[in-house]
Amino acid sequence: MIEFSITWFLDGFTHPLETPSHLMLLLGLALFIGQQGKSYFIPHIALFSIAVVVGFIINHYFAPRWNNELILLSLALFTSLLVIFRFDEQSRIIQTIVACLSIASGILLGLDSSPIIIPGLSAATFYNWLLGAALALNLTLLIIAIISFLIRNLFQGIILRVLSSWIATSALFVLTLFLSNANR
Repeated sequence: MIEFSITWFLDGFTHPLETPSHLMLLLGLALFIGQQGKSYFIPHIALFSIAVVVGFIINHYFAPRWNNELILLSLALFTSLLVIFRFDEQSRIIQTIVACLSIASGILLGLDSSPIIIPGLSAATFYNWLLGAALALNLTLLIIAIISFLIRNLFQGIILRVLSSWIATSALFVLTLFLSNANR
């Protein structure tokens, strides 16, 4: 039986909320899902939730060493730009793009989320951290997507587009700084 540790759970829970690239991607994806309407709302959230677990599993067993920050920021920028353009929500192409972005975002966020491994800690602490991170990722996406769904037609969708432009600008600034430091 796995024992519950509130400290490790809370540490995992705060991880996505303290990492700027995670937060930007979560906000951009949630705005994009909420903008699409209710017909595909639950399936996209479910795809994201499953993809996060798949990302955790891939990270645990294979631990690929990619530049996750660069990929997450690029995906946040792309997702935010799609919200700004506000495509037709009933288009099958857009729904396919939302599904692919949900899966890709979930896997990449799962890949970039891992606790600090200290020798001698039990597996329970590791699983408590992952449970907290998964819950935070899913709750953040769900809450922001619900809010964006409720205000998606307010002022002809301008509120979501402005919020998304801030996310895109932030991602672009961080990408620029990241790439300028990489060239030094």
